[in-house]
Amino acid sequence: MNTKWTYEEIAIIEEMACLYTVKQIAYRLKIKGYTRSTSAIQNKLRFLGYSARPIVDNYNCCEIARVLQLNSATVWSWVNPFG
Repeated sequence: MNTKWTYEEIAIIEEMACLYTVKQIAYRLKIKGYTRSTSAIQNKLRFLGYSARPIVDNYNCCEIARVLQLNSATVWSWVNPFG
């Protein structure tokens, strides 16, 4: 069953996207009363243009993207070309 994402869920994901893992985001959503699987969160992150793997060799994908003036999804595709 596909449940529509609420604005609060999306706000939580966007706030945590560049600094936390998918499991940590799922935990925060659970605390707020939402139940989303880690795969659902990972798919939503990709849809929103964020990396599902926030830390790459001590640099996070969002920071690398900002410095290079690119979309974080582009940097994520370089880091994880197979998935």
